[in-house]
Amino acid sequence: MAKGTIITGLDIGSSKISVVVCHTLPSLDGEMEIIGVGAASSQGLRRGVVADINLTAGAIREAISEAELMAGVNIESVCLGITGEHVMGQTSRGVVTVKNSSQITKDDVDRAVQSARTIAAIPEGHDILHVIEQNFIIDMDNRIKEPIGMSGSRLEANAYIITGNSSGIQSLLNSVESAEIPSVETIAIAPMASAKAVLQRDEREVGIALADIGDQTTEIIVYKEDAIEHVVVFPVGGQHVTNDIAQYLKVTLPMAEELKLHRGCAWTEWVTEEDTNPVPITTGSTPPRFISRLELAQIIEFRMAQILEAIASELGDLQLPGGLVLTGGTALMDGLTELAEHILQVRVQVGYPKELKGLTDRVNYPMYSTSLGLAMYGESLRREEKQAHALRRSSGWFGGVFRNIKEWFGY
Repeated sequence: MAKGTIITGLDIGSSKISVVVCHTLPSLDGEMEIIGVGAASSQGLRRGVVADINLTAGAIREAISEAELMAGVNIESVCLGITGEHVMGQTSRGVVTVKNSSQITKDDVDRAVQSARTIAAIPEGHDILHVIEQNFIIDMDNRIKEPIGMSGSRLEANAYIITGNSSGIQSLLNSVESAEIPSVETIAIAPMASAKAVLQRDEREVGIALADIGDQTTEIIVYKEDAIEHVVVFPVGGQHVTNDIAQYLKVTLPMAEELKLHRGCAWTEWVTEEDTNPVPITTGSTPPRFISRLELAQIIEFRMAQILEAIASELGDLQLPGGLVLTGGTALMDGLTELAEHILQVRVQVGYPKELKGLTDRVNYPMYSTSLGLAMYGESLRREEKQAHALRRSSGWFGGVFRNIKEWFGY
């Protein structure tokens, strides 16, 4: 395979590191084929942030090696996901005077977006990760997506600015370097990547939220009119459910995780007192004891309700015709979508990655949404750059229609 046709997504989560390797097929639309998948238990991370670079690098290397063996290629660059509660977003508006009021140009748009970036209040110790064009206003009237070629004297750009802690980002990059991966092709916040893999454009247009419930964090991203409207990450996830089970039932964390995954239910309405399948609990050499499945469900529901109520608080009174999509490893828990619909009063569904060619059966799970989305995100940036380069070479002003680094969700 040609070197430039391989693209890899690397998702470094708090409990699991996942890698998806794709091959870009020779077509105009950048169709991709999954050729390799790797996974390893995370080491050295806490709530999505690196706490031990050497441990994290070892886990990355393990996942990368598995993916390389399956794909039959050497991975020389990755599209890296950034997560953690340090990831923050804010809306900013920039305004410029149009140089030639008869026709707005790419330069006018770039200056307006740069103005929005410049006036944004960036938290101390943070770096800008993404500047997302939301919409534009010409002469204080109408919100439009693409102003180039229109006329007007004043141009305003609404942009969503996403930042992350500088030291946290650098520690993640250092971990990748220590894992002997030659380069990082691009970085993107994890919820953006998950949305890329799961959501359709018409869903992003009408208004939809995605919540990626991971092990130690929950990431929320909201779209309206095909642009990001809100991003937040808060430090609670599926591991907190496991901890609750362990403390309440006085069992080890591995036993609690086993109970959660294989016998747990997030909504007590699904379990009755007459449940005839009591759950056995074994602790070392002591005789097994039993609890009802309803009791286990009550423990799980209490914590999951807290997480869902936090999601509801973040969404506030936003109108979401597309409802809420749950993804991440916790999304498959029995009864979770029903509990979520009860609490949030919107349509809730589990989000699975879009089907591609190749090893789709290996990644058709919510826990692979981010790593696959990162590969798709990186490929879309490659394609945009190629299109822009071709248009710049072929003809004059028309080539300016394509931005060099246009975000995938803005077209």
